[in-house]
Amino acid sequence: MTASSGYMILTPENIEARLTSRKRSVRLDMAVREDFVPTPAQIERGLTDMYDEVRQAWSERTDFVPTLEQIERGLSDPYFLVRIAFAQRTDFTPTSQQVERGLTDDDSNVRVAWAQRLDFTPTLEQAERGVTDENYLVRCAWALRQDWTPTPEQVERGLQDRQSEVRGAWACREDFTPTPEQAERGLKDENGDVRCAWLRRSDISLTPAQIHACSSDIDSLVRRFLALRMDFTPTPEQIEKGLLDHDWKVREAWAMRDDYTATSVQVQRGLEDDVREVQIAWIMRNDFLPSHSMIDNGLQSRELMIREAWEEKLAIMQASVMDKELPSVCDSLCSTL
Repeated sequence: MTASSGYMILTPENIEARLTSRKRSVRLDMAVREDFVPTPAQIERGLTDMYDEVRQAWSERTDFVPTLEQIERGLSDPYFLVRIAFAQRTDFTPTSQQVERGLTDDDSNVRVAWAQRLDFTPTLEQAERGVTDENYLVRCAWALRQDWTPTPEQVERGLQDRQSEVRGAWACREDFTPTPEQAERGLKDENGDVRCAWLRRSDISLTPAQIHACSSDIDSLVRRFLALRMDFTPTPEQIEKGLLDHDWKVREAWAMRDDYTATSVQVQRGLEDDVREVQIAWIMRNDFLPSHSMIDNGLQSRELMIREAWEEKLAIMQASVMDKELPSVCDSLCSTL
């Protein structure tokens, strides 16, 4: 019996028949189906299937909790994708022996999977071995772990790793204070993602030269993250350059800064920007006090989000007027009592 889509409807009888089919494709299809609850015997049979892909599919199922014997067998399976599947399961706590075996597995993908498990505390030896692994994905996984404290030597080595992903992962760590030399080197990294990671750190202060370099960076994300930093006072030239950036997200970020007073030219240009989000950023600026005609025109915009921004701006302005008038009203009432 099949459903209208042609997908077989399972019954207790055909479930068992399909799970024991001689065809690998049928057993594999059953292993990935989620519309039946397997019995312990069926699970055991699937986890010991002669075909790698079938064992892998059963190892990836989450509707059963494997026994200790099944866990040990899965972690030692000859097929690396089965070992990965068990390494990624969260329904058991591995022994120290299983952890060590996984971290030293011949397959780098298995080592990555174990490095990403957070239910064990690595030893100093395991951490050192991980950050010096021959495979950069393993080194990256260890750099991203936050449950161990690296030595200054490990930090420096990681920040100079030949792979940009690893350098970026180390730049994102918050458990070390970088030296000025490390920050300078990171902000000049050849990879834009690494430069962004350094620019997002709150424990470094940018020099005027670094601010200038970041404001002209070829990567728009770097220019955007610079605009989002509020720990420096930009020059009028830097503001103007940011407001004219060809990337609208950079223009939006500069429009949202409240540490400068925009000129009338900048305001008008921002309100006429081609991108809606940039227009909204200018509408909502605290130092922008539009005329009644501008508000009326804004409330008649064909863009819903633009109209909503002008409605919010009007409400804020009305509330501000009331806040200013209320004390004087109270003083007048008190003087008559």
